[in-house]
Amino acid sequence: MKNFNISTTYNKISAEYHENRLELRSGNNALQSVIDLDRPSRLVMKNLCYLIAVLLFIPPPRRILMLGTAAGSLLHFLRQHYPKCEITALDIDLEMIEEFKSRGLLPAADARLSYVFDDASHYIEHCQQRYDLILVDIFDGNQSPGWLLQKPVNHRLNQLLEDQGAIACNLLIESEHLFNRYYRDMRLIYKQQTLCVAVEGLENTIVYGLKQKPEGRDMNSYMELALQRSQAEEIDYMEILAAIYTTNPQGSGVI
Repeated sequence: MKNFNISTTYNKISAEYHENRLELRSGNNALQSVIDLDRPSRLVMKNLCYLIAVLLFIPPPRRILMLGTAAGSLLHFLRQHYPKCEITALDIDLEMIEEFKSRGLLPAADARLSYVFDDASHYIEHCQQRYDLILVDIFDGNQSPGWLLQKPVNHRLNQLLEDQGAIACNLLIESEHLFNRYYRDMRLIYKQQTLCVAVEGLENTIVYGLKQKPEGRDMNSYMELALQRSQAEEIDYMEILAAIYTTNPQGSGVI
């Protein structure tokens, strides 16, 4: 298989094959996505494993909004492990998504999968749907876009969640001041039902916001669920759970 490049209005991507993996890199050679070509539903990048671990804290979702699609690692994961979910995959880059679909990297739309091509901020403002889970994985270059960190936007995202829904955000924010302000706003919007964890070995920080406090959950129940899911989903949820408990004070929110 030959390496290839994609150049669109919004992205310049180089795709490189390495044995059974495909790596996607941005114009400055930053690694954006990795796909296991033998098992596309296996999440290779650790930041995505941390992002999807929000599912430990909420009921199985029925309707999911993905803000940012890229080459579809999360999409394949959700289709494999949550096949009854209705997924809306939003991306601004029609050309890139169509190219990935033509190369077999992304599944075709069907009754449970819809692709929407729009600017995420515009979609959030005008969306009339509600979701059980919103996954945010969008970047402006190598940073989270500034508009995403604004309180009115995150208040609006909260409004798009069902009563037991949650949001999980994959963030890259260089400024400690900006992150602290963003997380303070999230704590207010989600009434302290938030979690924050840095991804080991990467610069990404993952933030969860839960619409309601989980009922009847304690550390032992979370550990039991993590063990159950780790093998089936090929994710070390115990490692992620340990990082969450190390970072977030017990009794101050979700845990």
